[in-house]
Amino acid sequence: MIHLKKLSFIVMLSMVLLLSACSGNGGGNLTKDGKENGAGQESPGQKQAEGKQKTVAVSVLRIDRFLENAVRVFEEKYADIRIELKEYKASDGTGTSGMAMEAADIEKYVQSVTTQVISGKGSDLILMNNLPQDKFVAKKLLVNLYDLIDKDSSFDQDALYPNILKASQDGDGLYVMPLAFSLETAQGNTELLKQANISVDKNSPWSWSQFKDVAIKMKQQGEREGYYYNLIMSPLLHDYIEDNYAELVGQGKPNFDSDLFRNMMKEIKSIYDEGLLSEGFASDAGEAVVQIVGIFSPRGALMMPSNFEYYQKPSARGNKEGVPFKSMYSLGMNSKSDVQPEAWEFMKFLLSDDMQASPDLFGLAMNKDATDKKLNEVLQQIENGTLEFPFPEDTLPDGEMTKQRISEIQKLISEAGARKSSDIKVLTIATEEFESYKNGQKSAEEVSKLIQNRVTTYLNE
Repeated sequence: MIHLKKLSFIVMLSMVLLLSACSGNGGGNLTKDGKENGAGQESPGQKQAEGKQKTVAVSVLRIDRFLENAVRVFEEKYADIRIELKEYKASDGTGTSGMAMEAADIEKYVQSVTTQVISGKGSDLILMNNLPQDKFVAKKLLVNLYDLIDKDSSFDQDALYPNILKASQDGDGLYVMPLAFSLETAQGNTELLKQANISVDKNSPWSWSQFKDVAIKMKQQGEREGYYYNLIMSPLLHDYIEDNYAELVGQGKPNFDSDLFRNMMKEIKSIYDEGLLSEGFASDAGEAVVQIVGIFSPRGALMMPSNFEYYQKPSARGNKEGVPFKSMYSLGMNSKSDVQPEAWEFMKFLLSDDMQASPDLFGLAMNKDATDKKLNEVLQQIENGTLEFPFPEDTLPDGEMTKQRISEIQKLISEAGARKSSDIKVLTIATEEFESYKNGQKSAEEVSKLIQNRVTTYLNE
């Protein structure tokens, strides 16, 4: 059995990369090649060669290298269109911890952009991660991108993952374009499960209640079951809320003052109180039987140790809705924008083969060929012995196992269909009030009523 002391550092590294990369924006283009794209159709640059340069403003939490490069290349191609990236920061970061600064920046971004767009202003393109997407759609603040796709023969929709696109809809409309995404999965230590004579079907959905039953069996055998060293209690609360978001916040009508939500809180607390999960990081990841480690990049997806396999991530419901995923980068178009054709051109460019293949794009690319290309590049590096990875070779899979994993990743992507999204403000309110229940200061009834009142006030603003 491979000893896994170094795996916790791998996951810590991936989490740091996730936090930094998710702060920015990204995307790709989904048009055909340059010759086909230009045949019989004038670009905005050709149409306005003699006209005034138009500016497309793009609101993002932070500017990253992918976006900077995309703007540079796009403006070289379309001299008559200027892209203005509008970044939001709460402070310069001096004297502030990383997590506190991140939270402050997100809060500023959400408040500023939401206020601007609702007032009829705001940028032409908007990074929608963390924003109240359901509120924007309900108030008709975003363009239905299907209307633009249907009119644009140069847009090759077949180049995208159709299931991700469909699951990203609100009703029958597509108001936010995912440019990259991550899969929410679990990694199971097959050796430890076998030693404990416990069988978990890796292809079947299971609930946190079922996980709890497995954890109890492991604990009875003296094993340290399910040490989720990258999962603390608040993110587990987020999971429960997101899995039941339609029932808790659907149609703008909060339902936190309910047995449904109170039972969620009680189950989460009991999982930790009974020692079935522990908060923080494990000193030895080999002691974990099941770990929550999402797939955020082709390279990371293939670097799992050989005695681990991918499993369905436990959910609050435990039913089959497709593999859960989250949009790493998602753009919406302001319905009040007066440069929608130019904004659409930039969005298409972000979905192009070249931009989606960029190593600076964080997440799994929406462009199918780009993701397959990146997976096979990792395979080639493993087979050639040229993969640069700061860990011992014996922790990495060999070429044959990597090929099997590529097939498994492609299958997981094809089964993705449960979009995990929610209003970050709702999650923040729930997390803040949940602390007093977690610490035994208030009852589940008291906390659920407090959350209900605060969320109601927020949604009515």
